[in-house]
Amino acid sequence: MICKPLLWERDSFVALPLEARRPFNFAHVLTSVRLVLTPVFLCAVETSTRHPDAPSVGFVIGLFLLICASDYYDGPLARALGLSSEIGKVLDNLADITFLLVTLSYLVHRGTVPWWIPAAIALAFGQYSLDSWLLSGKGTSITLVSNPIGHWAGILNYIFTGVCALHTALQQRSFPALLYDGMLTFWLAYLLLAMGTRLRFFLRTQRSSSSVHQL
Repeated sequence: MICKPLLWERDSFVALPLEARRPFNFAHVLTSVRLVLTPVFLCAVETSTRHPDAPSVGFVIGLFLLICASDYYDGPLARALGLSSEIGKVLDNLADITFLLVTLSYLVHRGTVPWWIPAAIALAFGQYSLDSWLLSGKGTSITLVSNPIGHWAGILNYIFTGVCALHTALQQRSFPALLYDGMLTFWLAYLLLAMGTRLRFFLRTQRSSSSVHQL
């Protein structure tokens, strides 16, 4: 599940071999639905901007709900079927960041989202990947480290992306300008808070690790 970022167990470590060899399973297919539906979703938004009638807007909303359902149910389905795997968790994260960045880049092109929103999300994902690699000791395995407030960052990323897409589909008539700009400002502030919290957790973990090695 962006930002989400990106595995949600609080202050947890999950070891992941870089060379994952397990084959795809049905839960992976459900995760891949987000990748398949992303261009369809963008086409639906574009169509709605030209003819914002009830069917076209409803189609945009329906596609977004399907994408959210794919994000919500892939993990529980994998666990229920005994198919949970570390590669599945990575695919889930990659599907999330792809959907978010591709959709937000389109919205930047349409002029309804400022460039610094997808830039902040990309920076948060880069931070997540880099400090996970550093904490894993730069070896052949990577340790995915959760952000204590990353769960809510991921939820907000999805919600606000959907709101911005709907706002675009309705020809920017769904919200007053002041309310919409306030939402974007809050979004950026929360992303910065999440990155700051993650940096603090990384530094604290590094200090704890150094103390253990000195004993």
